[in-house]
Amino acid sequence: MAEDTVPPHLFVIFGATGDLTSRKLIPALFRVMQHAQGAEHCYVLGVARSDWDDEAFRQQARQALAAKKAPADAVQAWSRRLFYHSLGRHGADYDGLRARIETLETEHDLPGNRVFYLSMPPGAYPVTTEALGDCGLSKSPGWTRIVIEKPFGRDLASARALNALIHRDFDESQVYRIDHYLGKETVQNLLAFRFANMLFESAWHRDRIERVEITVAEDLGLAGRAGY
Repeated sequence: MAEDTVPPHLFVIFGATGDLTSRKLIPALFRVMQHAQGAEHCYVLGVARSDWDDEAFRQQARQALAAKKAPADAVQAWSRRLFYHSLGRHGADYDGLRARIETLETEHDLPGNRVFYLSMPPGAYPVTTEALGDCGLSKSPGWTRIVIEKPFGRDLASARALNALIHRDFDESQVYRIDHYLGKETVQNLLAFRFANMLFESAWHRDRIERVEITVAEDLGLAGRAGY
């Protein structure tokens, strides 16, 4: 695997006690930080309302990586770079979050580069982005990025409203919108199959299709995600 260089930063996960963090984010971050140059100077701060501490978050990460059969020694070493901050039952402790971030950056000699990853229900996006701006976390001594998972709004009007709210505190260059579904091989293969074949490109057009049925077959249940 070719090595990339990762600048020192603090990766802040909102919704750190959730399913997506355990199944996707923690394994992905572990793989990146095992292979990228400079990753030993990168740290993860989990944020949620649950009354957890650093060790509870680290234990969650170790269990998630054990399920992926990651090397135990490497997992144990990496988990020491994981930390946790509780926003409290009502999720209002953003001044405390800012203080915790600044403390971690001082303790680990970080330059103020921050990523805020919103792994949470879409209804929490507006409140969270607004709170980050109000407490001054939309700016930093280094660079700041905010990553927003799908769905980005329910329709065009709500997407525009969310954009406007985000742009109140974050410049467009700071904002990353991702849809991991569009990155799956099945979808990518369908796109290539259509646009690489003249026959299907013309036939698979919205004016010629009555309806589309999508069947998702997997052994994973809702697991508490019905609200999405």
